[in-house]
Amino acid sequence: MALPRSENSPRPARDPSSMRTFVATLCALVALSCSFGCGHASARSDESAPSTQARDLAEARRLGDAHVPLPPRDEVLALEQAVTAAALQEGAGARAAQLYAVAALLAERLWRVEGNDADASRALDLYKSASLAPQLAGACESARAAALLAGERAHDAATMYAELYRVDRRFVAAGSKGNTGEACRHALDVDLVRLAAFRPSKAVLDTIDQTLEGEGTLGIDLVDSGAASIEGPARLVHIDVWPGDDAARVVVSLDKPASYRVSDEVAVGGAAARTFVDLDGVDLGSVSREVAESGIVRLVHVEATHTGSRVLLELQGHAWRRVFAMPEPFRIVIDVARNPPGARTHGTREVSRVVLDPGHGGRDTGAVGPTGVVEKDVTLDVAHRAARVLVGQGIEVLLTRDDDRFVALEERAARANSFSADLFVSIHCNASEGRARRGVETYVLDATRDEIAARVATRENEMTPTASAELAQMLGDLRLVDQSRHSTQFARLLQRSATTAIRMKYGEAVEGGVRPAGFYVLVGARMPSALFETSYISNPIEEQRLDSVDYRQLLADAIVNAIRAYREGR
Repeated sequence: MALPRSENSPRPARDPSSMRTFVATLCALVALSCSFGCGHASARSDESAPSTQARDLAEARRLGDAHVPLPPRDEVLALEQAVTAAALQEGAGARAAQLYAVAALLAERLWRVEGNDADASRALDLYKSASLAPQLAGACESARAAALLAGERAHDAATMYAELYRVDRRFVAAGSKGNTGEACRHALDVDLVRLAAFRPSKAVLDTIDQTLEGEGTLGIDLVDSGAASIEGPARLVHIDVWPGDDAARVVVSLDKPASYRVSDEVAVGGAAARTFVDLDGVDLGSVSREVAESGIVRLVHVEATHTGSRVLLELQGHAWRRVFAMPEPFRIVIDVARNPPGARTHGTREVSRVVLDPGHGGRDTGAVGPTGVVEKDVTLDVAHRAARVLVGQGIEVLLTRDDDRFVALEERAARANSFSADLFVSIHCNASEGRARRGVETYVLDATRDEIAARVATRENEMTPTASAELAQMLGDLRLVDQSRHSTQFARLLQRSATTAIRMKYGEAVEGGVRPAGFYVLVGARMPSALFETSYISNPIEEQRLDSVDYRQLLADAIVNAIRAYREGR
């Protein structure tokens, strides 16, 4: 992700003298990179590795030397892929990190020789894999190599400084211990001194610090303030399964972050297809070892392995799956379906089943207005009113909760998938720090930089701002655009329906628009989905309206009208 450049920072691409300074600096940094970091992956011997793998690794390390001519591109790519495959097979730990670093060096050399941007992108990804666990030898060097490469690729010294600053804060200022080398720490100091003229603004560096502050909640960073604050290994707490004939969701909850690896076993002959999630360094705890299910997931089995624990899903036939982690509390979500999202068997505008999701419930009251009107009560009433009208029109309706009970966020989309719904509407009341803000807003799932949308997502996700920001970044990484076009289309209809109805009754309506945001409740929904913020319960006028039967029926009718319009292809 490109970092914003300070307005006060020099722009080396446009200023010849600055460019000359940057190029000279870059040459010095590349030379220093070799003196401080090159060859760090070669610390471990390969006597125990199979002979073919050992030969591949030795050749890859040899070609990593900038003075050695590269063979044809196809040969280098094949060698890089072989080393990467060995790293994947290794899974986690120092050996895997070293293999990723060697593969990254090959990709970087290809980029330097041929200038193909895809090679640089691949190298950055591999360096990232090599530097995931800061306590491992070579992790700092790999992260530093990625920072130098990112800056050089962008032709921007400010970008290079920012990326190096990120590495410095993660590996040095954050106090990483273990095998992180003093040479790398010294190299980072030298890098930042040489690039001091291109230091970005304080706002940019503060943003980096804020992002790193929250990374302790992510399983991929095994050693930082969040993960290190709890003694002992991570432990499985419980496993929840929401089964279905065509789609299912399995959520693995841990007591703290941990790394994980995903693999699949294709069905052969009479054997079932299986998906494995290996949890490195995780204790089994007291969870049930085996849970029989029906539908697409036939069995969920948990077992100990030599690296930690494994969760195994036995599937009914071939299946599509997606696995991702969520913070606060840390859990791993496994979504399984017969077909990828968007590859549905019926028409894209057929709407025969709708899931209405009344936000919050039970111990989770949601927002509370100035005079005590409670969000969870409003959303349930609106959902009940909309459901009655939809059923009268021949549409099957499922409510994620039918009374005042707590329903986990991950369970809501899972229920919609199991129901094979055609639309998913999550109903909420908005709130803000001040009481003046008002209006109707509708949200669709996406990573967002909109400050207001981010604040709303933080509240609805029940997360800290840093964790919610991590979720937004994760959504961007997952590229969750499977139903984005249809979701946006429905959201616009819903927004228009609500604001039109309010304007007709009250003479005016504040148009909050359709916004993208990182709402966890929508993650994994296999159908078009939207989150409807009916009005601001924190605003005295809108709270009074939300407390009235007429206004709740107006909002319910707006939902029904939007569904009808979407069904008719408007």
